Amino acid sequence: MMPFKYQQYLATLVTPCPPSDYQAEERTACRFVFDTHHEKHPHNFLPVLIIKPERKNGRRFKKDVSKCQGYALSFFDSFSNAYQRYIELKKDHPNIQESLGTHIAQGRLDETDGVMSDVDANGHFSLHEFEHTELSKKFKTIGSLK
Repeated sequence: MMPFKYQQYLATLVTPCPPSDYQAEERTACRFVFDTHHEKHPHNFLPVLIIKPERKNGRRFKKDVSKCQGYALSFFDSFSNAYQRYIELKKDHPNIQESLGTHIAQGRLDETDGVMSDVDANGHFSLHEFEHTELSKKFKTIGSLK
């Protein structure tokens, strides 16, 4: 198996990360992004614990299993599932677009990008990227969240 992009952080966790049931496969994926029109936003394809490392000591990331997810990228299997999740989050967090993004991008993941969780009932899945994966080249903005 290829090395993972954030291996130095994953190696510090007691819980195996990524989990052993994650698989390298091909899948269409949608993700919240910031659409800057002229250049790609630096946070579009970074895991939350890379963007804000101090969060690993917060309430949400107390357990290693949660920290492991904090080093993965969050995706949805369709635009509609991503949009539905955004609407749910916005109810409790009216300014969620400031941290999640303003648009939805879609692309095609394959076996060379990393290992993925199964898709859950809400269409969500996580990806642990391989070291040389460059997802910004594979995704295109397909809709606004405004």
